Amino acid sequence: MDLKFSFADRQPAAHDHDADGAAMPPGSRALPFSTAPSATSSELILRVSHAGGSDADAPVVGEALSGDGMSYGRSEVRVRGAASDIEALAATVRSATARVVAELGDPLSTSISRLELALGGTEASVAALLSLDPGSGPGELARASEPFQMRTGLAAGTPVVQAG
Repeated sequence: MDLKFSFADRQPAAHDHDADGAAMPPGSRALPFSTAPSATSSELILRVSHAGGSDADAPVVGEALSGDGMSYGRSEVRVRGAASDIEALAATVRSATARVVAELGDPLSTSISRLELALGGTEASVAALLSLDPGSGPGELARASEPFQMRTGLAAGTPVVQAG
């Protein structure tokens, strides 16, 4: 049943949600911004960083960023153990990576182009403890291995580089 009402001899306004540029009600204005994400880059980077040093309370931060800096997912994980314990740092990096990949979900998680590590000079040591495959390209520390994919969800073969 389709009911249409009109008041004071006014015709009802067209109300089409499916049409592009649907008519806006009289007296209303368009918002001056868009509520949709507006990344212009097709690159998705997973950056894992740690301020480290002597600050034992500094978390490891994992963040999925587009090439132009738009954040799609973020996770902060505290290091369990001493701030200088590389094995604890590697486990925390793995945990932060897994949490961000899980937050992204499909299909974004499969779109990650590289994993960047910014760990205060310990990137190579941490990469060696993560059971990664050897890097094959210029500037690569390693590549995500199948066991690393099983633990984190990051696609095998994804380059792992030092953030720069």
